Amino acid sequence: MAPGRPMDEGVPISMKTTTLVAIKRGLLLYWSLWFTIVFVTTLLGGLEALGAIDKGWKLARGDFTLISPAAAIYGVPAKASGVLLACLMVWEGSAVVVFWWAFRKFRGLKNADGRALAAAFILAISLFAALLLAGLLFGGHLLMATHLKILVALLLSFLVVYFLPE
Repeated sequence: MAPGRPMDEGVPISMKTTTLVAIKRGLLLYWSLWFTIVFVTTLLGGLEALGAIDKGWKLARGDFTLISPAAAIYGVPAKASGVLLACLMVWEGSAVVVFWWAFRKFRGLKNADGRALAAAFILAISLFAALLLAGLLFGGHLLMATHLKILVALLLSFLVVYFLPE
């Protein structure tokens, strides 16, 4: 490559488009897998909290042990914290379904199912915005930095998928 010349000079447009679509599909695949893992680990953690599975599962996240004491600050009973965890699992599970739907349907923006893309990013971005607000309300400051990083990554992924020209 000569200095001052674009990197993609001489590359056919169809190859550029194929590469960008693959990158966008890769992002959708990543978030599909990521939310699947998060959902499964949250589910296992919930089952562990209920006593349905033995304690000590490596994949079981301790979301209930984070939610219950934080909610207790406001006098929320442990059973209501279980409802909060169930709501979190429904939200995460919905993100799993729509991200896999978006990944399956995406073949470039011209051929994309806009409903699937919109639903996936709206659910995911709103989930992490809600988790940040919950962190402010319930004192979950330890996780706020992580939730903020995930929110930023989702927003960047959204921008790449929607606005990077193919």
